[in-house]
Amino acid sequence: MFWFELWREYKLSIAEIYSLYPEMEIVYFDEKILVADNIDEEKLFNIAPNMWWTIKIFKMTKQLSSWTWFRINKNIRKSFNDSEINSELQLSEIYNEIMSKFTHDRKNNYAINFYWNTRLNQKDYLLKAKKYFQKNEFSSRFVNSDFQNIKSYLVTKEKLLENKTDFNLIFIGDSIYIWYTVFVQDIDSYSKRDFWKTRDMIVWMLPPKLAQMMINFSRSNKKPPTPLSQGVIDSENQVIYDPFCGLWTVLLESIIAWNTEVYWSDISSEMIVATKKNIEYIKETFKNNLKKFEIVELDAKNIANSPILKSHKINSIVTEWYLWEIFWKNTIDLEKVKKQRQLLSQIYEEFFSWLKKISFWWRIVISFPFWEIKWKYNYFDEIPDIIHKYCFIDPFFPSDIELKPSRSGSLFYKRPDQTVWREIFKLRIKK
Repeated sequence: MFWFELWREYKLSIAEIYSLYPEMEIVYFDEKILVADNIDEEKLFNIAPNMWWTIKIFKMTKQLSSWTWFRINKNIRKSFNDSEINSELQLSEIYNEIMSKFTHDRKNNYAINFYWNTRLNQKDYLLKAKKYFQKNEFSSRFVNSDFQNIKSYLVTKEKLLENKTDFNLIFIGDSIYIWYTVFVQDIDSYSKRDFWKTRDMIVWMLPPKLAQMMINFSRSNKKPPTPLSQGVIDSENQVIYDPFCGLWTVLLESIIAWNTEVYWSDISSEMIVATKKNIEYIKETFKNNLKKFEIVELDAKNIANSPILKSHKINSIVTEWYLWEIFWKNTIDLEKVKKQRQLLSQIYEEFFSWLKKISFWWRIVISFPFWEIKWKYNYFDEIPDIIHKYCFIDPFFPSDIELKPSRSGSLFYKRPDQTVWREIFKLRIKK
């Protein structure tokens, strides 16, 4: 059984996990975590590096009580605040489980994190644990700063992952579950991705994490992806095309994720030149399995004439159209947004119309803008009409969990400091 610590937009996190593990059984979820069973451990370790919206993953190692694991419902969840460790026997069992990962030939760095409220004082517990380990002749050091749960980067910095010594205590009623961390997100890799890019500051850039998540959404939920020994996903059968590529974040992330074929087009010759430079950096900096790629200059309104669609077996479109003018809180107004909606809706109408005419039946993952004006959302109301005219909307979640997308079937990506936000859809053209 595994515990996933979710990113800020938790619905996007859960949707991404489901796209990679469609066979999993969801035991519990809320805005911060997802607990799942029926996940192959080897596959998990191989695919986890491609999970961009999961912060940490824990594996359950021991349960301390007479209870067995049960499905958590809302009524039981209310009792978590009253949970506590109520015996010295339980304390020593936890200590012994932690010590099982220690060795006598070095100082053992470790962390003990508490999840969900308990009456047990975390500071007192950490100090008692250290004394217990000293009594058993283990040299140890807890890395919990200010006696709080540690940040993800410390798990890597202190080498807790390879030593399996980042421990997480989960308190449920009278039960305690001990989990250790098996994965943390590689924060440093985003510095490599982001700061070197050739940019145009008047063009919106799709965030790398969002681009990778959209790539994962384009996979079929019917067949789970196959892991490779290098710790990446076998993308041999996933051939991505981005017809609105802009600064090419989708395709650069696709290369990093070991896709063997990637294709691009854009109306701007300047963007093509910039991205060719970015591609060379990606190929030199990140391990990859790129065998074929092609870049063409093309207006996506004329996608029926795309030489890429004519000459390659594309099976997924992952894209975000140019979000038009960059607005600031003091420059945005309803009239400007209305004009942009009119211009963009014409482009999308032609785009989906041509995809239907050329019988593109594969999955489309696409991001549309919506706007915040004076603390109110201004949605791209023309988009649902266009989508329902030409497309089916694929679900983001399994049907047996109580989690819903927006009323339009989309998921939102929002950042508090921005006025233009994103609405993401998974689509297929109607036959």
